[in-house]
Amino acid sequence: MQAFFTYTFLTRGWPVWARYLGATLVVLIMLMLRIGLSVYLPAFPFLLFFMAIIVNAVIFNRGSGFYTVALSAVLADYFFLEPVGSLRIDDSRTVLGLILYLMIGFTTAGIIEALHTTAHSLTRANKRLAAAEQEKDLLLREAGHRMKNDLMTLTALVRLQERAVQDPSAKSALSSTADRIHVLSRVQERLRLGQGTSAVINVADFITELCDDLKTALVDLRPIAVTVRAERHLLPQERVVPVGLIINELLTNSLKYAFPDDRGGTITVDFSRESDTFRVAVADDGVGLPPESRPGPSSGLGTRLIRSMVAQLGGTINVEPNGNGAGTVITVRFPREP
Repeated sequence: MQAFFTYTFLTRGWPVWARYLGATLVVLIMLMLRIGLSVYLPAFPFLLFFMAIIVNAVIFNRGSGFYTVALSAVLADYFFLEPVGSLRIDDSRTVLGLILYLMIGFTTAGIIEALHTTAHSLTRANKRLAAAEQEKDLLLREAGHRMKNDLMTLTALVRLQERAVQDPSAKSALSSTADRIHVLSRVQERLRLGQGTSAVINVADFITELCDDLKTALVDLRPIAVTVRAERHLLPQERVVPVGLIINELLTNSLKYAFPDDRGGTITVDFSRESDTFRVAVADDGVGLPPESRPGPSSGLGTRLIRSMVAQLGGTINVEPNGNGAGTVITVRFPREP
């Protein structure tokens, strides 16, 4: 449809003489067709001229449509109305028919012009909207890129401070802080524009990259496998941040505490949709998390952060032994719609 209107706009830009010459040729073609079909259409002198009105009004403009109405009325009177070969009309009923043809023809040309103008306006409006969406997406990506760079700089500063301090508890706190800031930088990296104006993130890509980063930072050479099974869903930024922080805390706890003495094992991170809820589960086959590392009633910062993020999502958390008799499964469920 858009290509069709682009073509007709080109013909509407022709010089006036070219538009009226084209309209005349269309009317003459319809006249010859009508003469050739006189045997089959003896009682319909104006029928084919309606096609000429529509064609000329569409591909040229309203003026060409009005011109077509007047020219076709004159030709129909001369060639088909009694007395044939004269512009005189003896029958008053024929005069009424001609007047009705003129009224309908002028109205048709006017309506087509109005529709054409409306379609042209809609096309321009759609182009402006598309350009605005592209600009908005570009601004969002630029803002996300700048935010990501700022967060990466902040992460580097925290890492430097971590290496500078000697107290083990302070080093651990700074390391956890750097990991949490890294989650936010991953969120900014994955931002893209969704429906409307909301910023959305593909959860599968985000979780996979986050788990890869944590494994690289914490596993070292230990024989621990991290498996990610994440379905592809688009979630708004304000919901992905809590999900990322929850996975960061749970996976970090499993990597730190579930496999002591360099023992091997497997950690599985799941993200899936169950009816009207989303499910996040981190399962390991290690020795299990110590009570102070579980998201229960303890007062650790990581535990409080997990509980806060679960509450922000409007969800629930459940801690239970792994089904194979070893390790722990921590499951968070939250509604699909906030």
